[in-house]
Amino acid sequence: MDETLRTPTRRIVFIVSSARMDLYDKLRDALIREPDVDLVLDRRGGDRRGIDSPIERERRGGQRRVANAIDEEVRDCGWAVLRLPGARRR
Repeated sequence: MDETLRTPTRRIVFIVSSARMDLYDKLRDALIREPDVDLVLDRRGGDRRGIDSPIERERRGGQRRVANAIDEEVRDCGWAVLRLPGARRR
């Protein structure tokens, strides 16, 4: 198919806490053949709040609020889902 005619699709990213390896394994098995889904294991440790410099916070602007919400959801629920616009993987 001609790439210029390809319809953009929505990408879905699952972020799973490293404390929820059971969920990560189940999602990996269920989603392995889904071309528009990514599965990410969050291996960051500890509380990430307050470690940024004022320059980094200013540069990110509104993106920081979204990142904080995602971090909070992963911390509280053990996982989060992001829906991103984008083209299908090749």
